[in-house]
Amino acid sequence: MMSGIVQRIWHQRKLRQGANAAAYNVKPYPSFANQDAARTAVRTERRLELAMEGHRFFDLVRWGVAKSVLESYSAFEGKYLPSYKGLVFGAKSEYWPIPQVEIDRSNGVLKPN
Repeated sequence: MMSGIVQRIWHQRKLRQGANAAAYNVKPYPSFANQDAARTAVRTERRLELAMEGHRFFDLVRWGVAKSVLESYSAFEGKYLPSYKGLVFGAKSEYWPIPQVEIDRSNGVLKPN
């Protein structure tokens, strides 16, 4: 399992080198102490690599950390931007509505809330 994670990080770095992306000095990961350290490394790489591409929210939801990350962000930014203050991220916020066209195609199987 670790080798797959190491390979993913290696591929991300190769892509970054070929794309003439911003050059920042990050040393290769020689190995990971445990699975949690490897996951943290992959999450950090995805955060850097996919910044501003709209993947972050879906990563946070998939990893099960959306509530803690977004509410922490709200607490910090809320000190400076009042509209960010007091964000409460509920489980319902993890799901997007089913498009009406899909509800129509389901012949009554799918029901809107």
